[in-house]
Amino acid sequence: MTKDGFVNEWPEVGFVAMESPNDPDPSVTVEGGQIVEMDGKERDEFDFIDRFIADYALNVEKAEEAMAVDSEEFARNLVDINVSREEIVELSTAMTPAKLVDVVNKLDTAEIIMAMKKMRTRQTPGNQCHVTSVEDNVAQIAADGAEAALRGFYEAENTVGVARMAPLTALAQQIGTQTGRGGVITQCAVEEATELELGMRGLTGYAETVSVYGTEDV
Repeated sequence: MTKDGFVNEWPEVGFVAMESPNDPDPSVTVEGGQIVEMDGKERDEFDFIDRFIADYALNVEKAEEAMAVDSEEFARNLVDINVSREEIVELSTAMTPAKLVDVVNKLDTAEIIMAMKKMRTRQTPGNQCHVTSVEDNVAQIAADGAEAALRGFYEAENTVGVARMAPLTALAQQIGTQTGRGGVITQCAVEEATELELGMRGLTGYAETVSVYGTEDV
């Protein structure tokens, strides 16, 4: 546990960061203003996430136009300072997941950072703090959360030494931050299914790191 380790990519089980041989080819079919096929899947094969993307996330009117754009050209536009964010958004919001993956695969790490800088805009910049106790001391977490809120942090995150303490520490952080200044959003960095449950129960404001589970139970 104390030694650095390297794990080779294992695309057969999905353990690969980019350019997996299992990535579907980008495609979309629109009929009657509705997406009936996306990235090789017919509509009756869509899982919950596919259906949400097709019905609510994609700009259907622009979908076929966006999918026809050359991925490498679009990738260059992402890092071109002469191409505005507004021009990018007009088409990126109409691209399917596989098309977006194809675009990002054309970028190296530095270019991805440049693209994120262009695309991730916030109305009001904010900062995040960590409110954590080595001993999972909920009184200390609540007090530190209140101070963090008073000092102006917009987001607060805590984690735990003992997994079963997550609900108590999350609640302590929530109480502390809202006492210091109302409106601070909080999260508890634990196992993903637990993060989701804490959020659904109102013990945190959001779950920061959530994998794509598809139709699997969480």
